[in-house]
Amino acid sequence: MTIRQYIEQLKTSKDLNQNTDLENSVAKIEGFQFRMENLFENQKLNPEILSKIEQILNLIFIKEENTNSCFANSEEVRSEYKQSFKIFDLLDYVNAFTHSSFYKESHQISIGTETTFFWEMVKIGSDLRKSEK
Repeated sequence: MTIRQYIEQLKTSKDLNQNTDLENSVAKIEGFQFRMENLFENQKLNPEILSKIEQILNLIFIKEENTNSCFANSEEVRSEYKQSFKIFDLLDYVNAFTHSSFYKESHQISIGTETTFFWEMVKIGSDLRKSEK
């Protein structure tokens, strides 16, 4: 799946059954908020939003899709040890968030400081993406 296809899927995703864990987690987030349509500008990631996400999570954004320069960034490493994230991680996070009732009411995506929560949401979003194919 390409990034463009994923973004189109996000825009047209079906309303799935509510995930109680997702709802409870999203309700607790207090942090930076942005609208999904502002995440990209001129078909590129908005650098201001991306920079803010990096600061809040204290993670480095890796632009290259197939970069895995050290074991600390491997998919097999527990989330609390990961030091970076990629575009599909961010899109999976957004995907999970867009399935919450908070998003449906506010049309805002929140990023909190808990990296563990970020990676949990990435996992939920990834699972949703795979189930919507």
